Amino acid sequence: MAETQAEIAARENDEGRDLMYASKYDEASAKFRDAVARVPEAKYFFNLCTSLFQEGKFGESLTACNSAEKNSSDDGLKQKVEKMSGKIKEEAKKQGLDLQPVGGGGNDQNLPPDGQGPANPPDGQGTNQQPGPNGGPQQPVQYRPVQGRRPGGAGVFMAVKPDHHYTWTLGVDVYGGGGQVGQSGAFGNSAFGVRVKSDYLFNRPNRIGAQVYVQYTGLSAGSDQMFTNVGTLDIVDIGAALYKHVCLASGHICLTPLAGASVALMSPNQTTDGNGSQLFNYGALGVRGELSAAYAFGPRLENVIELMGGFNAYSSVLSEPSDGSPGSHAVGLDTAGAFGYFGVGYTYRFNTPLGQRAFVTLE
Repeated sequence: MAETQAEIAARENDEGRDLMYASKYDEASAKFRDAVARVPEAKYFFNLCTSLFQEGKFGESLTACNSAEKNSSDDGLKQKVEKMSGKIKEEAKKQGLDLQPVGGGGNDQNLPPDGQGPANPPDGQGTNQQPGPNGGPQQPVQYRPVQGRRPGGAGVFMAVKPDHHYTWTLGVDVYGGGGQVGQSGAFGNSAFGVRVKSDYLFNRPNRIGAQVYVQYTGLSAGSDQMFTNVGTLDIVDIGAALYKHVCLASGHICLTPLAGASVALMSPNQTTDGNGSQLFNYGALGVRGELSAAYAFGPRLENVIELMGGFNAYSSVLSEPSDGSPGSHAVGLDTAGAFGYFGVGYTYRFNTPLGQRAFVTLE
């Protein structure tokens, strides 16, 4: 069956939003214009207003926002239009441009290139009458929209259509597993931990990002009495990693391989100082490998539940206390080791720098 005009307009609008998120603002404007031409709904005018603003076409952008306001009965959308209109005027003023409401918010074509100077009064048809050469008949002067530079910084919009194209995240994992760190028998084989992490997606098209993390792992007590004060081992890792999302056709599930390295601070037997504070005074290097399966949900896939499996491996201790505490050999940390784990985590994704909210949301 043939698509209706409303269905075509909705499809063009969806495609326009995808182009906006890809920073293809001129192509997005063409899609929104086609949607408006088919069905002059306020939401299509508003999206057109936003894309034109990102192009630096402030006059046309203001006109589109005016049309959105006139065609809208939604108070929420009207508030967004008013907010966006203020942003357009603010940016135009910053660039030294003079926005006029005539002819779609444009200036007289005889104004200097930077838009400075007064506009001639309108004749009601978007033109002025000015004397011709040698006092001849007056010639109509067409108004042109104000064109400026594209606004700098991050886009003012946030796409509503779900995707795995975020900017940064905050998350937490809990995990458990087993292995051997240090000499056999020095510490137990069971490991449990918690990790706090933050991701930054620096390559959106390929969904490649970097993660920084801090994790705490506790290993159970060993049984070999030859080691000084046999007990548990606590490890704090401060690390960084690279990852890539491989997302399935469903749109909600992604598989993510990750590899990273860390500085590992170790505290055998929960050693404390004179004030009762735990000392992490043995240092080693660590590596981490992980594969996770994540399910994302929410209006823009901002909530993520993850299941993961991985490992942490450590070198022998590279630095140890010099205050008379037992050496690495005495506490069993002069040998490399590793443990594997399975875990579950939750992550929240932000779409704008430093977690700030988007200025407006596309319709």
